Amino acid sequence: MVEQTGCVHVECEYGRLHASAFSDVITRRANDLSVCGFDETGIVEVVSALPKSYCGHALLTEDEGAVLGEDDCPCGRKGKYFRINGRLKNAEIRGCGDTYAASF
Repeated sequence: MVEQTGCVHVECEYGRLHASAFSDVITRRANDLSVCGFDETGIVEVVSALPKSYCGHALLTEDEGAVLGEDDCPCGRKGKYFRINGRLKNAEIRGCGDTYAASF
């Protein structure tokens, strides 16, 4: 997801990932893509206000995770914070590094 510039998520001292002021993270239920509640596991969607030259504003990933809360992380950072559980079952492993390594 290197092409989704706004998705640099900082990990705090509590091991939680935080969305920046220029990005958002949403988890969606697999059966109907409705938005999950806090601490409910779903498919991770990343949203960014930064891309201007292509359609990279919202990407539904092949990762599973949960939004844990908003504005109340013990670390003091504001905004949504979340965790990534891993890849979805049967998701294809791919990416620049994986593609490169597979050819050698």
